[in-house]
Amino acid sequence: HYDVHNMFGWSQSKPTLDGVREATGKRGLVLSRSTFVGSGNWVAHWLGDNFSNWANLKYSIIGMLQFNQFGIPMVGADICGFNGNTNEELCARWHQLGAFYPFSRNHNTIGATDQDPGYFGDPVASIAREALKIRYTLLPFLYTLFWIHFTEGSTVARPLWHEFPTDKNTRTIDDQFMWGADILISPVVEEGAASRELYLPPASRWFSLTSFFNSSTWFESEAGFSTVPAPLDVIHIHQRGGSIIPLQKPGLNTKQSRKKDFELLVALDDENSAQGTLFFDDGDSIDTLETGEYFHGKLGLFDNTMEMMVENDGAPELEFLSITRIIILGIKENVETVIVNGNPHQDWEYSNGGLFIVNLKLAVNDNFELIFL
Repeated sequence: HYDVHNMFGWSQSKPTLDGVREATGKRGLVLSRSTFVGSGNWVAHWLGDNFSNWANLKYSIIGMLQFNQFGIPMVGADICGFNGNTNEELCARWHQLGAFYPFSRNHNTIGATDQDPGYFGDPVASIAREALKIRYTLLPFLYTLFWIHFTEGSTVARPLWHEFPTDKNTRTIDDQFMWGADILISPVVEEGAASRELYLPPASRWFSLTSFFNSSTWFESEAGFSTVPAPLDVIHIHQRGGSIIPLQKPGLNTKQSRKKDFELLVALDDENSAQGTLFFDDGDSIDTLETGEYFHGKLGLFDNTMEMMVENDGAPELEFLSITRIIILGIKENVETVIVNGNPHQDWEYSNGGLFIVNLKLAVNDNFELIFL
């Protein structure tokens, strides 16, 4: 029994997904608690009937990272806890963390205190709302990470040591984690905490996005260990230098979000360069990679020139969407001119290393060139 306990759930994964797809004609989602290595090819996983306490909040990060290493990236814990009664502070902090689970769900047992954010009202409701709005803004990036996992086998959520294996300081950090190689999340996992220690590996530049998504404010952070303020409404988020992150304005649900125009958030590395990827399909159809019904574009910024290079243009939805804003962080010299596809562009602002270019009408599914001098 010990050797084959989880093989039962594994053996049911593919037949269940096959049934869902046959019945609906769509991609479908199967959520399982009984999985084994390889189950991620067919199902998502949740971390079981946890408890509404701070220890379970913290340990959920470890579980999420472990299951990504097992090849099951669509994973998360029951936000606010399943067994027992939660409280306002715990639920607020758990929503901040849970917004960055690849599988994000608030779920509790029959008979426990309600834990929908609306039950508590503010500040829990507004804290949960803001955290989920950040998640929705980052959905194009998260979806691209899942495509990379599907095609290359890489993790979606990963520990710091995954990206910085020679940095000994990263090996014991289990309360910070990354989305892909480029976004670092540092939640508060201790009761009553108004600050937290975080670590930014010195091998990269890091840019704080903690206030970016609600006020467009940012700053370059000093690498190494530091203690930062973390009041109840704050979760610390950093972007790694050398990356280009696709964004969309959040809608009420993912169907609405997918209809919003795009933005690109660029963080430069020490060489003043950055790279990124955007993948997009209809989110429902089966075998879009095999049929070519998807978009794949490569983004690069080198020598003050940013380009989109379309690798596959098979997503009709993108014909009606534009890239309307590009933000470039970490520029070391003043900017005097912005040129888009050979034409001067007037709607931009440069201040303290940040270039905000607005009122763009760049087709998402077409090549473009942007130069700043």
